[in-house]
Amino acid sequence: MKIPIKYKLFLLFSFSFIGVFILAERSFKLSQENISNATTIFENSRSTQHLQENYIEPTNVLREMSLSLVMSPNEDYRKTIEIDIMKQRARLEENFLKLDAQTYDFWKAYANSVKKTCDYLEAHFEEGAFVYVNSTERDYYYALLNRLKALQHDAVYQAEQNFEDIQTSAHALKYELAILVVVLSTLGFLVGYLFSSHIVSSILTLQEGLKEFFGYLETKTIQPKPIELKSRDELEEMSKLLNRSIAKASANIEQDILFIEDAISVVNDLKLGKLSSRLHSSAQAQELQLLKNVINAMIDNLESKINEEIVKRSEQEKLLIQQSKLASMGEMIGNIAHQWRQPLGEISALLINIQVKQEFNDLDERYLLSSIQQCIKINAFMSGTISDFQNFFKPSKEKEVFEISEACERAIAILQASLKYHGIEFSFDISEKMEVLGYPNEFAQALLNILSNAKDVLSERETINPFIRLYLKKGYKYILIVIEDNGGGIASEHMERIFEPYFTTKYAKQGTGIGLYMTKMIIENNMGGIITVKNTEIGALFTIKLPSVSELNGEISS
Repeated sequence: MKIPIKYKLFLLFSFSFIGVFILAERSFKLSQENISNATTIFENSRSTQHLQENYIEPTNVLREMSLSLVMSPNEDYRKTIEIDIMKQRARLEENFLKLDAQTYDFWKAYANSVKKTCDYLEAHFEEGAFVYVNSTERDYYYALLNRLKALQHDAVYQAEQNFEDIQTSAHALKYELAILVVVLSTLGFLVGYLFSSHIVSSILTLQEGLKEFFGYLETKTIQPKPIELKSRDELEEMSKLLNRSIAKASANIEQDILFIEDAISVVNDLKLGKLSSRLHSSAQAQELQLLKNVINAMIDNLESKINEEIVKRSEQEKLLIQQSKLASMGEMIGNIAHQWRQPLGEISALLINIQVKQEFNDLDERYLLSSIQQCIKINAFMSGTISDFQNFFKPSKEKEVFEISEACERAIAILQASLKYHGIEFSFDISEKMEVLGYPNEFAQALLNILSNAKDVLSERETINPFIRLYLKKGYKYILIVIEDNGGGIASEHMERIFEPYFTTKYAKQGTGIGLYMTKMIIENNMGGIITVKNTEIGALFTIKLPSVSELNGEISS
């Protein structure tokens, strides 16, 4: 009798589902009871904590206030304490109204005793107040405190009783679940073993047949044997279909092997620069036939396409360099705008103040001259900003020994206002004075490229609490410049290409892809250093390694 596998699996899964459903129902019942009991215990605990926080502790505070009132050194201090006592009594009065009548009577007696202590002091009978607070008032206080402790004890006792009930119920359900698990697991194992053993046996037979076929695909030597299977289900039909497919595939593979060998020969000729070779063999696979046409067409047009690509690449390089210049100009204008925004605001505020004073006839010559002098200072600062930017972008003509921190500060000054505008925290740590040999302006531009990229990433990704850290370290032979941010780092697929020319992760209008390439050229080719980048747990970390002046002097002398 032929029984399809889906019916066998259906019976197996149905039995498993019923068993899981029974276990789930019992487990759900246990969890519901546990939640209910835990909620009760939690409420008892909250009741105990509520008594402690809202009654016992505030009552102790009121008692301390009453004692402090009797012991107060002067009338002013006593009035302050009396005000605090009135507020504390009002809060406690509101809280005790929520408890039972008996507890409220204890509270009322103690509250009246506190009031009587205050009355003694108002009548300037300090001795009577001292005696009363340490006798009658104390007795009422301890009576109230004992009552509150009794309420706490009742809540704790109730929690203990609830916990014992939970333990009893949990033990009973635990044994019930254990029995159900054993019974259902045993039945499920027996039924599953009967169905699965037959299916697994058929699958293993198919596996062996496919293993022989895949071995043939690897070695191309021994033809695979037909799969023999008599399982009276879909697997038997599958074995027949596989036998037909394997026989056809074996024939096609033999023909495709000859084609691939011919294709490899043609490709090897292309590597040697021989453009006269063509692919003539035929293949069964349509993809290989398509490959044949593509290879032949590629060889026919390769020389002309190479010339076209050379011309196109040259034009693209010119265009990208021009775009880079325009982008740098745009960034410079943007940084100038950030630098000028605050000074322009200050000038506008001064002019508005002058106008307001003039309208109210309150403008005197002294204030006018002071405002004019301040505007002149602000204008000089803005003029100096332009000079700084002009000098910054002038290339250095010759190598010179320069102080590395000064070049860093020049690059930071260009970007400082933009960082502040975007809310980016910047820190610069210098351990000691360090000198290197190279081009100070080019180095500052290289550093500015890295800082600008970090700023753009932090702004685009809207990083929370963004920061950029720049610090210098001096070693025996080298000086390290480290730039770190918390912008999330560089994507792994971009890491190896980050310093390639024309590679950018920005939109075409926002980046040319030569900023970091130029940085690498300046550091490594012009200054004999090394630049690397890696990801940290929070962002990217660039490291620039430059030879120190002392190391260069040693090499020259040797």
